Amino acid sequence: MSSSGSPVSSLADGVKARTKASLFIIDDDRSLLRLLRLIFEDADFDVQAFPDAQVALAEIAQHEPDAIILDLEMPVMNGRDFYRAVREAGLQTPVLILSAYGARAAQIELGADAYVDKPFEPEQLIEAITRLLNRA
Repeated sequence: MSSSGSPVSSLADGVKARTKASLFIIDDDRSLLRLLRLIFEDADFDVQAFPDAQVALAEIAQHEPDAIILDLEMPVMNGRDFYRAVREAGLQTPVLILSAYGARAAQIELGADAYVDKPFEPEQLIEAITRLLNRA
C-alpha cells in the first residue's frame, strides 16, 4: 500500500516511475467532475478538469496531458468531436471513454484506447488509467 494508505493511491503505485502523471478529465457533470478530480488527486495525479470540451481542446494545444478521461455526451462539443479533433491535430494522447451511453461501442468506433462504463468503482477507473500509462 502507498504511503497515504489509501486503496486508491495504492492502485496508482503501479504507474511507471514518474513525476505526477498529468490527466485531463472532461465531463459536463460538474458533481462527477469534482469527484473524479478528488479520486485522481488522491492517487497522486496532476489533474485538470474541464466541464467544456472546447475549453479542454484549447488547453491541450498548450499542455498535452499524459492521458485523457472523456465523457461522450456533452453540450457545445461532444466527446466524439473532441476525440477526432485531438487525433486530427496529430496528438496520440491515450484516451479513456467514460460514459453511461455505449462507452465500449464508442471506443471501437473512434479507436480510443480504453473505456469504462458509468457507473463505475473508483478502483476500476484508476486501474484502467494505470494500464494506459504503463502502455504509453
